[in-house]
Amino acid sequence: MDKNLKKRLQALLNAIVAEANTNENFAKKLSDALEIGDYPADKPKTESNAKRGANRRDPAILDPVQMVMDGDSSLPQRLNSLTEKELKDIIADYGMDSSKLAMKWKNKEKLVELILDTAARRASKGDAFRD
Repeated sequence: MDKNLKKRLQALLNAIVAEANTNENFAKKLSDALEIGDYPADKPKTESNAKRGANRRDPAILDPVQMVMDGDSSLPQRLNSLTEKELKDIIADYGMDSSKLAMKWKNKEKLVELILDTAARRASKGDAFRD
């Protein structure tokens, strides 16, 4: 390594350390950037403190696959009572639309049908290997 480069890098690191020792806000930013120390970035995110991105949908309000597996026959009625946005939240949360076409649909019946079909397929997946 070039001696001049080594001296400059050492001077830079010394300046960063000196600033972190005197400026608590700067030290927190460094800790967050490096994901070390006793600051909030170290703590695992839980549902209560995790922020969803601006482009993320809300979590689903029900699990249609589990309802089908439990034999709940009220699923079609429950889905029909939901709004278009809530149906799209279910589709997005459970990855029911790999082509991302359903997010453009305006027809609630098509959204409900997609959820029912996908939930039924997922609930019966692996039945050939069960007794």
